Amino acid sequence: MATKRAKKTDVVSPSSAELRKAVEAIAIQPKSGKITLLTRKLFNVLLAVAQQADESGDTYRALLSDIVANSAFDSNDTALVKEHLRRMVSVQVEWSQGTSSQKPGRKWGISTLIADAEILEDPATRRVWVEFSFAPKIKKKLLDPVQYARLSLQFQSQLRSSAGLALYEICVRYLTNPSHLTMREAWEWWRPILSGTPDMEAGDEAKREYKYFKRDYLRPAIAEVNAVTNIFVELIEHREGRRVAEIQFRVTERKQPMLALDEHPNVFDSTLVDRMVKIGIPLKEAQTLYADSEENRIRAALQMTEQRMRSTTLPPVRSAPALFKDALKKGYAPPVDALPSTPAGKAAAAAPADDLKARLLGEYMAYRRKEAQALYDEQGEAERELARHSFEEDELPGLGAHMRDDWRRRGLESKLTETAFFDWLARRTWGEPTDGDLLAFTLSQSRAA
Repeated sequence: MATKRAKKTDVVSPSSAELRKAVEAIAIQPKSGKITLLTRKLFNVLLAVAQQADESGDTYRALLSDIVANSAFDSNDTALVKEHLRRMVSVQVEWSQGTSSQKPGRKWGISTLIADAEILEDPATRRVWVEFSFAPKIKKKLLDPVQYARLSLQFQSQLRSSAGLALYEICVRYLTNPSHLTMREAWEWWRPILSGTPDMEAGDEAKREYKYFKRDYLRPAIAEVNAVTNIFVELIEHREGRRVAEIQFRVTERKQPMLALDEHPNVFDSTLVDRMVKIGIPLKEAQTLYADSEENRIRAALQMTEQRMRSTTLPPVRSAPALFKDALKKGYAPPVDALPSTPAGKAAAAAPADDLKARLLGEYMAYRRKEAQALYDEQGEAERELARHSFEEDELPGLGAHMRDDWRRRGLESKLTETAFFDWLARRTWGEPTDGDLLAFTLSQSRAA
């Protein structure tokens, strides 16, 4: 079957397309450069455009407005597309069939995501086109795949983290597998695939432990996929003694996503760049931050900074850009649309019997306290001491005299202060519980029952 491209007059719209993504292109590992959420989204949209095209050739094209999924766009959005096209031409990735095993007959390769790209303006119509091509070695596999996963670009548009999108792509492939189980691999193999970052650039050695990978990537990605797509994903950990050595996922189908989908999905949310500029970040730097960061973290850091700037009860912000960039880098801003923090006992007492959400929140917070305690117990004494000191500095002053006295006298031996401490540690580690977290928890509990 010949590869195809769009005619010069064609308008190919990917916004409602279903993409047949070759299995070799799903579990891709970056070897140089970073694969961000927008890089993944744009690559999938370009694949959908090329697969819909109707003429043989090596170059494919579509309107820029269609490339960004029919969202409003201006020169800022054009700059963002240019930045990600540059990355797709320069980022080297390893292609495989989704496994680290070197079995007979398996193929391995390395290339860039696309071979080249141009943005052209038609002088007669003033319409802006994107032209691009793929490396010859991988083009046929990408555009006429033998083995592939069917991906919904509508669900893709709802996912707001690179790890969430990567996990969705991998798990959809195994939805029709009789076992409903993904491949089983060492957790270190999964890390660059879900993080989009080469292992050599993963940061300090302490952050490369499994507990941090699970906290920063696995749990948020699973909650997000379960909340907004048509599949339900469960993590399976395989241990060697007490250590988690390998992981895989169980995938089942859900008739409809748990959260409502936008009617007109966007690939790029350029309003985030505008909001960064409004708090004092130069446009070019804002575009770079947007290109390098997850949308959900940008949104959370912006909301925290904007609220802090509007506050009349706190001292004025000395540097809004510095506050925003610090929150973005360290990830301590509360997630947007997070539920208010409520101790489990109070939630259960205050809520009427039929208030399912309040009861669920209490149950979920009790579950998170256990997870936080397990994380605390795994840490060394120096880390535990630092956590207790941070709790005394940041949380204890606002908990009342009785709680402060109980903490100083008995510490974690008091059930009351133990509950407060691990509630705080859970919030600091994973943020406030979101609707997606609660939905994923509900489904996991119902399946376990």
